[in-house]
Amino acid sequence: MKMIGIGDEHCKLAVYIGNRPPLDEYVDRERLLPAREGELARIGRETGNHWRKIINIYAKLGHLLDPQSFPTWQAYRDDFLLMKESQQALLFNKNLVAQAQGNISLICGKTHAMTLVDEGDLQWIDSDFAINRSQRLIVTPYFDYRQLSNVKLEKLVDIIGYL
Repeated sequence: MKMIGIGDEHCKLAVYIGNRPPLDEYVDRERLLPAREGELARIGRETGNHWRKIINIYAKLGHLLDPQSFPTWQAYRDDFLLMKESQQALLFNKNLVAQAQGNISLICGKTHAMTLVDEGDLQWIDSDFAINRSQRLIVTPYFDYRQLSNVKLEKLVDIIGYL
């Protein structure tokens, strides 16, 4: 199965999300395309706060995991997140895609997770996070500041390190 969404085809960090930006080029997208310069800012500008939060949280997470040479998560977001060679993807797939060995998959939100995996295959760490170590899969709160706060983002980084 091919990946559908925004990001790098050689992703090592895949984030599955149950919705798409409500813009024409994403509604019917059936393949993975890297973000172009300014594309993520445009999504936030044209679709509102919801998608801006999702993009910002992904940028904060990516920067916490590996800041590259970017001094801030904002610079990381604007110049690296989901672009070619970022090794990241935001996936709209309705099923999990086979990933290369060592890659990590995150599923945003319990509700979406239950459409992609059998709950019996998950080990719940607490009320917010579940893992499947053999699949290197983590269920996270939805990428929203209220649900995935900075404290919970730091916990997610620890969980990723544990896998």
